[in-house]
Amino acid sequence: MVQNKEKNFVSCVVYLHNDSDAVKDFLEKICQVMQENFEKYEVVCVNDGCVDDTLEKVREFSAESRLQPVVSLINLSYYQGVECAMNAGCDLAVGDFLFEFDSCRMDYEPSLIMEVYRRALQGYDVVAAAPRYGVSFTSRLFYLVYNWGSRYKAKIRQERFRVVSRRAINRVNQMNTYVPYRKAMYMNSGLKTDTLVYDNKKENADRSRNSEERGNRNTLAADTIIIFTNVLEKISLAVSVVLLGALVIMFLYLIWSIFSKVRPVEGWLSIMFLMAFGFFMMSVMLTLILKYLSVLLNMGFKKQRYVIEGVEKLTQ
Repeated sequence: MVQNKEKNFVSCVVYLHNDSDAVKDFLEKICQVMQENFEKYEVVCVNDGCVDDTLEKVREFSAESRLQPVVSLINLSYYQGVECAMNAGCDLAVGDFLFEFDSCRMDYEPSLIMEVYRRALQGYDVVAAAPRYGVSFTSRLFYLVYNWGSRYKAKIRQERFRVVSRRAINRVNQMNTYVPYRKAMYMNSGLKTDTLVYDNKKENADRSRNSEERGNRNTLAADTIIIFTNVLEKISLAVSVVLLGALVIMFLYLIWSIFSKVRPVEGWLSIMFLMAFGFFMMSVMLTLILKYLSVLLNMGFKKQRYVIEGVEKLTQ
């Protein structure tokens, strides 16, 4: 038992979507850690369209737990995805520090929660816990593309949870009216960030996802690549360089043919030259258009895209 508990008030924001088999055990573990180490804390659970008995499990935990935690339950009107759901949870949370749990599937020891928090106290506004193993190929591919095209030095990777200071939350909210991808926004906020990599358990903490969840994550990945990186601009620029090279080769071949005895089919060189020049100009225009659209996207984040049905205070 910790004798001198932390004075900071902390909020635990937990994402829920059909997690009935794991949610009670998860809440018990994190509340045990909070009870032992903090004088005051709250748990904010976000129900993102659960269709199983996840909510009943949360209510049972709140009513039966000997820890008597302060638990709030946000019910979204329909399934809206982890980013919208966690934005709703973070907006309701009032802690000096926020623990963001994107999943209640634990492949780490509960003690890691305090390791991440203590790291934050060393001057970091955002500290994440990232698994060393078990990252899917598609996730690795996404992070590889993102980090290659990122406009910023900070790199991202798959994370299980993170602790965020109130200053980081306020900074991100000041940067944009809507937070499309929290991880990228935190890393690009200009504040100090860190990631603790841990040796996760052999079993994969990720559960299988239905087509709706996969579609939402694929859309999020595409939007993130477009908004936060220069990937499309780099690809367009590379195509422009290749076409410019082809144009130069065609021009040199045209000059060489004038002074050589080789005579190509009449009109062939001029047609090929015009085609190469046309494709080159199209690629240049595409690069400019993509750059312009990128600016518009960065200026046009929408305001709060989540829709809340209601908020329940489960504490008796």
